[in-house]
Amino acid sequence: MKKLIIIVIGVIGFFFTSCEKESITGSPTYSDVTWYASTGLKVTTPTFTPPPTQIAAGKALSIYDLSQGALTHEWKISDGASFLLPGFKNASPVGTVNDLTPFIDPSKGLSTTDNTVFILFPTVGNYTVTLRDTFKEKVTYNGSVPVDAVLIDGVWVFEQVFQIQVVTTIVP
Repeated sequence: MKKLIIIVIGVIGFFFTSCEKESITGSPTYSDVTWYASTGLKVTTPTFTPPPTQIAAGKALSIYDLSQGALTHEWKISDGASFLLPGFKNASPVGTVNDLTPFIDPSKGLSTTDNTVFILFPTVGNYTVTLRDTFKEKVTYNGSVPVDAVLIDGVWVFEQVFQIQVVTTIVP
């Protein structure tokens, strides 16, 4: 019985000491640009401007910059919109809107370098949300409409301006 206990303790000890945590350090050796949004955002190019993405007044939009290897990163929003702190609830019973104003982050103003942003559109109107990343090498967004970065002063600049139309009721 003693041998069995010693063997079990030895096997358990082996599992605790044989595994080594992998560490991911530094930035990737490649560059890529992409994002994800809680509502589908339409890509704009110099030659193509789709209809704006519609969102209901008083609702928030979550956008995640999933780009890799960016040198710099920035989100900009137009006047009237606000960046929110995490922890809010966007969902509300039909015909009502949650008051998200307590979650407005006054420290951000109209721009932030956060990778993930939550943006409140409180009133009906037209807004813009701009993603601007810089890279050491050329990147291309390979969505339904490809968008290339542009070389400016030795740095590849990727900029995408999303058009948002805030309405009282969204018509499918």
